Amino acid sequence: HLENIPGTSENSAFRFLFNLSSIPENEVISSAKLRLFREQVDQGPDWERGFHRINIYEVMKPPAEVVPGHLITRLLDTRLVHHNVTRWETFDVSPAVLRWTREKQPNYGLAIEVTHLHQTRTHQGQHVRISRSLPQGSGNWAQLRPLLVTFGHDGRGHALTRRRRAKRSPKHHSQRARKKNKNCRR
Repeated sequence: HLENIPGTSENSAFRFLFNLSSIPENEVISSAKLRLFREQVDQGPDWERGFHRINIYEVMKPPAEVVPGHLITRLLDTRLVHHNVTRWETFDVSPAVLRWTREKQPNYGLAIEVTHLHQTRTHQGQHVRISRSLPQGSGNWAQLRPLLVTFGHDGRGHALTRRRRAKRSPKHHSQRARKKNKNCRR
């Protein structure tokens, strides 16, 4: 679910709610990433004026309990980006998702804020795909929409990071040592 945060005219700010109910109860989440797609702005300003900061926040209280446009948030990750690159940006949102899944804290969503360091009204918010533009088809939006990716272990089998390699038997080392000591007869 996506909603615009009112009262943030100088920045682009949105709140996202990700449904985590499909994660099995026995799944142990180890980390989570938020992926946002950025599109290059071709007719942008010169290099020095093309920087934006993307801030990712955990929303700590439901919006109904606070003054409109003033969410109670906690900063999770931030990145300074330039408008002239098209690529996916990945942000660590593990602390929030772990609170929601392990600690059973309420999920009020993530707030994404795009701050334009040098105000460029003509290109403001165009390059970060937070929401679908009206002329854009829903098929393309499905490929570019923000994604919450979780990493975990379901408890079955062994986690790959904990598996240890079996040690070699010491008798093999003594055979090698004997072979080295023999003279070669060529």
